[in-house]
This record gives sequence, structure tokens and C-alpha cells, in this order.
Amino acid sequence: MEIGVTKIVKDRIKTTQIEEIRGDDLVFCWDTHLAKIRGRNVLFIVNASNRYTIAMTDIEPRNWNYYTLYIWRVIHFAMQKMGYTDNQIDQYFKMSGDTTVTKTHGKKSVGRINRMVLEAQYYDKKLEKDEKYQWGLSEYLNRDICKPEGFEAYGYPFELFKLDMERLGIIQQRKPAKVIDFNRYIEKNQDVTD
Repeated sequence: MEIGVTKIVKDRIKTTQIEEIRGDDLVFCWDTHLAKIRGRNVLFIVNASNRYTIAMTDIEPRNWNYYTLYIWRVIHFAMQKMGYTDNQIDQYFKMSGDTTVTKTHGKKSVGRINRMVLEAQYYDKKLEKDEKYQWGLSEYLNRDICKPEGFEAYGYPFELFKLDMERLGIIQQRKPAKVIDFNRYIEKNQDVTD
């Protein structure tokens, strides 16, 4: 797994060596950025493939010293909250390989992070006190419709994350949705209304 860091995060984790990007499947790459939201430091952890975002607050100094382990635990916890079993989570981490800290995964990835920070500014509820994992903010950020590279249709980041898990074989693939061809629907129903 690759954990991309922005300059702000890199300055916080002085003890960790920044390695070159290996070019793993982007579903195993998470980019991180630290920003101030409503006077609190919020760490954004954004998946480079599907834009699934996890928002964390109140990061303790010791967590910066063990950054890769901290991010690993955060992702593990978020996947549990999403309903994945321990076996599925373990399979994801086995497939992701060794955890390394790298630069962010390109301009598009940084743009996605900036988009999440901008969206967080419009979050109208207070950040939860005494809660490190900001579930409400994370849900809010994951309700922003997008179409990341590699996906054929628009969707919510949490849905796209699930599609990635299906593609990897971690969860069973769902039956395809019934798609309505609106052009055919309009042509068919025009005769009825005339």
C-alpha cells in the first residue's frame, strides 16, 4: 500500500523516509493532507482510485511518529464501519503489499484532495468533540458525485470503493443494475401522448 503525503504532512512525519511511487493499483494508494476546518486540524485520507475520503481530527504526536501504522488502522476501522468483514479487510491489506510513504499520486490526486478540503468548508454541522474519526464529515464528503479515472459512470465515492472491492474479488459482484435508455423511453411514450 502506498500512502501519499502532501508537504504539510511530510513536515509532520520527519522521521519517515519518502519513497518513490511504485505504480501499484490506485485502489491501494491513499493520499493524505492536513488542513484546518473550523479551527481544528483535520487529516484527509483520500483513496487515489475512487476518491473515498476519511476525515480524522485530534491526531496525537505519537501517531505522527508511527504514521503508516496509524493510517493502516484508520483504513481498517473505516472499512469495518462500512460493513466489511475482518476476512475481507485482511484480504485487502494482503493484496496491497508492504506499506510505504510516497509523494502524492499526481496532480489529479492533489486536485481531489483540494476538492474534499473545499467541500469540508461547507459542512454545516460541528465536528464531533472527543471523536477522532469524524464519521459525519466523512459521510458528507463521500456523498459528492464524481467520475474518477477508470470508472465508466458517475457515482458516490463509497459506491465506487465498493466497485473496486468487487473488481479485486474481495466482495461478490452484484447483478448489473437495470439501466433505462431514456431516448428509447421517450420515443416509445411519444406515441402514447400524441
